Amino acid sequence: MIITLASSKGGVGKSTITGCLAGVWAADGDTVHIVDLDNNRTVSRWFGDPTRRPRNITVSAPEPTGLTEHLAELAATTSPDLILIDVAGTYERALTVAVARAHLTLIPAAPTEADIYEASRVARHITSVFEAFGREPLYRLLLNRVQPLSSGAQLYATLEIVRLRLPRIKTRILQRAAYEELGLSGQPPHFADLKRPTVSKAVEELDAVRADIDALMQATTIDQQPLEGAA
Repeated sequence: MIITLASSKGGVGKSTITGCLAGVWAADGDTVHIVDLDNNRTVSRWFGDPTRRPRNITVSAPEPTGLTEHLAELAATTSPDLILIDVAGTYERALTVAVARAHLTLIPAAPTEADIYEASRVARHITSVFEAFGREPLYRLLLNRVQPLSSGAQLYATLEIVRLRLPRIKTRILQRAAYEELGLSGQPPHFADLKRPTVSKAVEELDAVRADIDALMQATTIDQQPLEGAA
């Protein structure tokens, strides 16, 4: 399965969610490969130390222009159980290819006007790519960096998501120290100290996100599969 993390905006948490979701599947014994297309090579840095990186997780950082060939090579060689593609926060050809090749695209967004606006732009782009092939895309907004205490701003953000008809993952990712620590420790929450409350709560959230994804994929029709012919 291929999941693309896409946004046309930087700072929405794509790399953090990519690394954390990799830990969910890896903790279950699945092999996970991350394709790091971020210009800053963020995930590559975080998982660059093989002595700290969970052994079921591997990372590559190909040139964005060679994404199609790189995915074909992965399928022909290591064939991981899950491929996560962390796309750069800009509109470029690689974003189009990454969403076309994905079984599911997640669009991370904090509950802010700027993030939701950009999420709606990405959603329209995904839809236009698939419409060109007469197909139905499968994407979901993933609310990220949600404050534990609800506010009026977050309520308005939720109403805006409904107004824009953006389908979203049911589970929300709250603002937690465990997510931020990934960049320093190289350990996703599932491989961190589970006795710490921030870690255990993050693990519960991430497991719930996976359950949402599993349910979504089980309900997926053939018309929502990747666009194999997209360049």
